[in-house]
Amino acid sequence: MKRTIPLLICLALLLGAGAWAYAAQREADDAQRVLSSAAQQRWAEAQEQLASITVKLSKLPAAASLKTQVELLTGVSRQADGVVISLSALPLSHAAIGDTVKFCNQLGEYTLGLSLYAASGARLDDMTLAKLSELQRQCALLSGQLATADAGGLTLLSHSVFYAPAEAGERPLEAVADADHGMDYPSMIYDGAFSDARHGGTPKALGVGEITQEQAIANAVAFVGEHRVDEAEASVPSGGVIPCHGVTLRLHDGTVLNADVTVQGGQMLWIMPEHASFSAGLTLEECTQSARDFLVSRGYGDMQSTHYQVYGGMAVINFVSVQHGALLYPDLVKVQIRMDTGELVGLEANNYLMNHTIRPNLSPVLTQKEAQAKVSPQLTITHASLCVIPERGGERLCWEFAGWWKENEYRVYIDALTGEEADVLMLIRSPQGEMAA
Repeated sequence: MKRTIPLLICLALLLGAGAWAYAAQREADDAQRVLSSAAQQRWAEAQEQLASITVKLSKLPAAASLKTQVELLTGVSRQADGVVISLSALPLSHAAIGDTVKFCNQLGEYTLGLSLYAASGARLDDMTLAKLSELQRQCALLSGQLATADAGGLTLLSHSVFYAPAEAGERPLEAVADADHGMDYPSMIYDGAFSDARHGGTPKALGVGEITQEQAIANAVAFVGEHRVDEAEASVPSGGVIPCHGVTLRLHDGTVLNADVTVQGGQMLWIMPEHASFSAGLTLEECTQSARDFLVSRGYGDMQSTHYQVYGGMAVINFVSVQHGALLYPDLVKVQIRMDTGELVGLEANNYLMNHTIRPNLSPVLTQKEAQAKVSPQLTITHASLCVIPERGGERLCWEFAGWWKENEYRVYIDALTGEEADVLMLIRSPQGEMAA
């Protein structure tokens, strides 16, 4: 018995030590996960900032006004500093990020100096624009290299990450600045245009009177098409700026659509398919025409398609209202069309319901020719139209000029009343669609 007691004490101590070690290991693992999550966030921020810098540098040749140039240059400088801050906060070796940090520091200082130069009233010459074009190319390459390193399974928290002897495979960032990958740092980065128009305030296109849940179901069925609907029932209502009744529709082909119908006026706020994967048998042009015909049949009037995206066998097409030939960008409707049948399966009309109204005065002070004279001579203009764009909670009547500089396509907006350059957007195209940034 006397021998048993010490053994029991030792066993208890061993079990206690094991429990303590297990708890300590769990605590360490939890801390590791928190640190890893924070590191991944910083990594994502650096990539987003570089992408935005690339876009801003691409816009500069299309910017004619000094005000726009200063805004773009200061934006590049600020975001270059942001890349440095994000990368410097990561547990990465100097060999991995030294050249990148140095480049972003120089980029920030260079563009800040240019912004002060432009703010003094001096214009950027051809040599400076060529330099900025090269910087844009390097930023695009760097952004691609960071994405490649990420896709290769980047481990941001590793015991060997600070040390030179680590295997190259464990430190994929080591090759980011390699000249063999196209990097040669010089000495010394949106969904359609104006899609973020006003979402607050008082809706302008809801109509009058309130509807019941039963009326909302009837409205949703009629909007989608009675011939397509098998079952319709109430779902969860929503509040916010535009209170809505919820409706779920099951179509004859098994597709399920969820919809919000506004309590005031009974308008369709949005429709979204629960699952969407269709074959792509129709062209984008055919889908666009089908979407336009649908909108006209539902009382939206004259609508013009602008930007689009394609995924899951669906074409997502942006439409804006047209009044007397002027594009009303705040009055945006996004339509999702099946690319096998051309039928509508999705709609987002928040901007339209918030902003659509008849504009009382769409008469420009400047003629198209006078406004075009305000556009950067670097651009080759291919098209012009009158439009209304959102700005700081209000709206602005502008001439929109579509043009090219080298391989890049732009939209430049000149205030039709004052001649001021209101905005510059660059179109970004991919196999999935196009967007403006």
